[in-house]
Amino acid sequence: MRTTINISDSIIKETQAMYNTNNKSKAIENALKDAIRVKKLEKLMELKGKITFDEESIENLRRAEIDEAKESNY
Repeated sequence: MRTTINISDSIIKETQAMYNTNNKSKAIENALKDAIRVKKLEKLMELKGKITFDEESIENLRRAEIDEAKESNY
């Protein structure tokens, strides 16, 4: 998609240097992908301590998967 945006030349040059490219579009796309990844990780970290897991059920599922894998190898 073609988009027109105003970004200072110094920011573009620094971004190109960080991503080791002379292609402005590629540099900006990589920077945006990284920014999205960081924000998603921040949101995930906000959930730390708020989600609980039933460890016994998880272990039972793991055992069942191992048993199933063993049976399919015979």
